[in-house]
Amino acid sequence: MKIAAAIVIGMLLGGAAVWLSYNRPVAKSSSIAAAATSPLLPVIAAAEGRVEGRTQNIEVEASANGVVQSLIVREGQKVAKDQIIGQIACENLDSEVRALEASRESANQARVRLLRGSRDEERRVAEQGVAAAQAIVDHAQRENDRMQFLASKDDVSQQTAENAKRDLATAEAAIRSALEKQKLVNAGPLPEEVSKADADVATVDERLQATVAQRDKCVIRAPISGTVTRVNMRVGEAFSTVVPRPIVTMADLSERRIRAEVDERDLSKIHVNQRVRVTAEGLQRPFTGKVTWTAVLMGRRTAMSTDPAERADRDIRETLITPDRGAEHLPIGLRVVVEFLRD
Repeated sequence: MKIAAAIVIGMLLGGAAVWLSYNRPVAKSSSIAAAATSPLLPVIAAAEGRVEGRTQNIEVEASANGVVQSLIVREGQKVAKDQIIGQIACENLDSEVRALEASRESANQARVRLLRGSRDEERRVAEQGVAAAQAIVDHAQRENDRMQFLASKDDVSQQTAENAKRDLATAEAAIRSALEKQKLVNAGPLPEEVSKADADVATVDERLQATVAQRDKCVIRAPISGTVTRVNMRVGEAFSTVVPRPIVTMADLSERRIRAEVDERDLSKIHVNQRVRVTAEGLQRPFTGKVTWTAVLMGRRTAMSTDPAERADRDIRETLITPDRGAEHLPIGLRVVVEFLRD
């Protein structure tokens, strides 16, 4: 009798175990479900997220077509804003800039010479020319007076007197020419000459500035102060602005933050300054933080879990979490689970 009762009880217990094994809820493979259903944590919602820096990754490109001539940064290197990190080969622009700089210097010197006027040597030559012409006039005047006096007494012919008068007129014309030349040498530049010189200098300056700006596009500079996260191109590769691709990728890694994607069903459970707990499979212990920003627009999911039953057609709301501590050395892009705690 006792043996029969033991057999019946064993059968009942075995049937109950089989029934429970087939009827208990199937555990989700997603870490979100595991975190949200854990009875040990005051979690009201959970979401997938990824670790990022103070800024998201910025793709750095060049502004000119050409071959990458140099890259002076490596992955993990910290750079300052506007620091030169590479160069596109632009030798033709370098030679054009040098030629335009020489042209600008020539135009500037021509303008300086115009404003300065004649040289001191030219002024002295003009002054001596006037003195020589005046001496000739004085001599011609005396000779003419003497010839006219002698002609009146018939001591010389009228032809000789006329020649003396002609020589005096020629000498007077010469001194007038010398005086005009001296006036020209001592005169300043004309307004239209100054305007032309200014226009020549301005034209060369504009061409030079345009060429320098074009050459500066060949220099690759860091848009922000941050860390180079990836070097995508190598020296010798061709870069095109028509079909651009990033030369390097960088981000500000001075601090870490978590960008989580909250399911649209959990919108009412999330708010700014809410406390969170962040976990990941590779972390020994979780760290805490708080919600610092929520997006004003809904979007599509980008951080997918490994759960095949998870629906990918639901909209999400991006949320930023600032960790309290413990996340300073986490790798960028690490997938984590953000558990939103009850207030």
